[in-house]
Amino acid sequence: MAAIHRRGWCDGTGGNFSCVLRWQPLELLMAPSGVDKGSVAPEQLIVVDAAGAVLKGAGRASAETAVHLALVETCGAGAVLHTHSQAGTLLSQHYATKAGVAFLVLQDLEMLKGLEGVATHATSVSIPVLGNDQDLVRLRGKAEPHLAAAPYGLLIAGHGLYAWGKDLTTARRHLEILEFLLEQHWRQLLLQGLSARQHGRAVVQRHGVSHVLLDIEGTTCPVSFVSDTLFPYAAEHLGSFLNEHHKDPQVQELLAEVAKAWAEDPDPEAQSIRQKRGSTGSDDVVSYLLWLIGKDRKLAPLKELQGMIWDIGYQAGKLQGPLFEDVPGALRQWHAAGLQLAVYSSGSVGAQQLIYGYSSGGDLRGMFGHWFDTRIGGKRDQSSYTKIAGALDVPSHQILFISDTLAECEAAAASGMQVLLSIRPGNSEQEVSRFERISSFQELELNP
Repeated sequence: MAAIHRRGWCDGTGGNFSCVLRWQPLELLMAPSGVDKGSVAPEQLIVVDAAGAVLKGAGRASAETAVHLALVETCGAGAVLHTHSQAGTLLSQHYATKAGVAFLVLQDLEMLKGLEGVATHATSVSIPVLGNDQDLVRLRGKAEPHLAAAPYGLLIAGHGLYAWGKDLTTARRHLEILEFLLEQHWRQLLLQGLSARQHGRAVVQRHGVSHVLLDIEGTTCPVSFVSDTLFPYAAEHLGSFLNEHHKDPQVQELLAEVAKAWAEDPDPEAQSIRQKRGSTGSDDVVSYLLWLIGKDRKLAPLKELQGMIWDIGYQAGKLQGPLFEDVPGALRQWHAAGLQLAVYSSGSVGAQQLIYGYSSGGDLRGMFGHWFDTRIGGKRDQSSYTKIAGALDVPSHQILFISDTLAECEAAAASGMQVLLSIRPGNSEQEVSRFERISSFQELELNP
């Protein structure tokens, strides 16, 4: 305890630590409530049972005992270390949302390899962030559903970090690694803001904004995710999906739309495929669909079929939406500030919701009030943005549209929307334009 106290992670009486003495019946050795963790003596430690009642020692069990017990019982933790570091407390407040659980995503960092079972820096670790609650039993109930997906630690808003492991040695290593990563993440956020200001980008301000309309590819997640992951996955599983679901009325309706589009497709290559197959049954339509995927054609029924295939992949844990690191925090901040968020992407609404529902930042679907795909119109057509403003029931000038495509920005601006051009790693180079550029949502300051 004293060593952790000297690191500045549990000043005064803050924090608490526990270790399993025996499993059957469960007994925890832990510090009593209200003691200075830098000077607590061995004889001051207490032993508590599975109900949190003190079995040995003269001290009083901390109210946080309920959370320790939840981690022991749900995660099989042999030791739990709870700290109140500056970085952990600040980040817990930064990422917390009133809507429920949020996630702080740590990825592509060498120090992640200090966590049990992590063998490469090319790993993404999600730390749940829960809102604080003075009723620790109720807080335990909120935490338990998310513990299975949190093998190393969790944050509680304004309350700091809980880290754990199979034994005390592992728990301490996890604590040190997570505290390092949290402080690194906190400093990174500070540096990004400073760098933006130093390079004249910060803070990009927009006034009179009540709604934020977001593109996805190249704006909130890498363009390569669609071309390198989603499209190949859909192509690989298309045939087996149709074989299994060809009697589904929705699938039959979509296939009928595809067959009609194929018959009307003026592309000679598409008609050449049609002539070779000599039929337009479900088996033959696969050839046309695979050709469309290869050409990245924006056919609405194809997008819906792809979304159905991806849904299976996401649910099976084979797919995850890799959002840019700054995106989840910004969405939560905007949502908490009362801004209305919406999506407009060429992918189907179903596909959009899957990316945000199974994202690297957790389930973010609740942040969005509206979803739009190309059924409302082409993304390069001014009329599409006028229709969206009508659907949102707000004047166009109160909507900020962010996209990585210049033609889309032009169309949105022509409708009266405010516009920013997204410049992200992996995006196509854009010519000089009249639109202000943004490379991170952390550069953006929105005012009503």
